[in-house]
Amino acid sequence: MPGDIDRLLKYIVHHYTAREEIKDVELDASAADDIVAGQRRALREEEQRAEALAAPFREGLRRAEAARRAGGDAISLDDRDPQDNLIADALVHFLVGPGMATSSTRETEPMHYIYTISIDWDQVAAVARRANVDLDAVINRAGA
Repeated sequence: MPGDIDRLLKYIVHHYTAREEIKDVELDASAADDIVAGQRRALREEEQRAEALAAPFREGLRRAEAARRAGGDAISLDDRDPQDNLIADALVHFLVGPGMATSSTRETEPMHYIYTISIDWDQVAAVARRANVDLDAVINRAGA
């Protein structure tokens, strides 16, 4: 993952998503060794997920920012479109889960959905600042 998006996702992983996974490990583990191994595994898996979803995450931020500039407050993503599905996965996992965005779904056909995601830009900007990330650069480079 290049530069700013890497730092932003790494910060989100270490301060939000992995912490939730680690809590689950601690609740389910039966021995101290299991806890430590599980914590390491959970963090590694979250870092791998962030790496795999970095480009869709960046594209989702770019689309949401474009919608915001056009006067909208949300984007809609159709899971039948592979790119939209990856973007929805990235935004739901890294923003909705930690409470930096909200989402709703509407079924389009059995087992297929339109995800409508609204980003809390103030919260995302605050997280980006704490991660020493230029959020504008992350968004603007998405289209490059």
